[in-house]
Amino acid sequence: LGFLGSDASPKNQADKELACAESLNAVCEKAFGEPIGGGVSTYRMYYALVNHRKFVEVKLPRRGDVIISPTGFGGGKNGITNGHCGVVGDNGQIMSNSSNNGLWEINFDLYKWRYRYQQLGKFQVLYFRRTVI
Repeated sequence: LGFLGSDASPKNQADKELACAESLNAVCEKAFGEPIGGGVSTYRMYYALVNHRKFVEVKLPRRGDVIISPTGFGGGKNGITNGHCGVVGDNGQIMSNSSNNGLWEINFDLYKWRYRYQQLGKFQVLYFRRTVI
């Protein structure tokens, strides 16, 4: 929550339209002392999460869980060519990098995410929970 309204990826390794993984890594590094991994790619971040000893995939999201619809796993339909990632907040809200302005914001809720990425874009929607702090 402390990142809301700020540029969570000040290193600007990716364009603001593609900075979700970079931003999420920066948020996790600040919160836990280490990034998730995968650099600026949701595709590589997915594999980093699957192989990370401190994250486990879960089926029902709750506050603090990572949500990811990785590029390269389905998708590419209806003009939605890139995946996205963020953090589940209170009441199903989702915080992530905004492609419009490059700021960490509440951009979705679970329903809108699933509609955009799963229903329209045909991406997977996956959740990961940090189990070791």
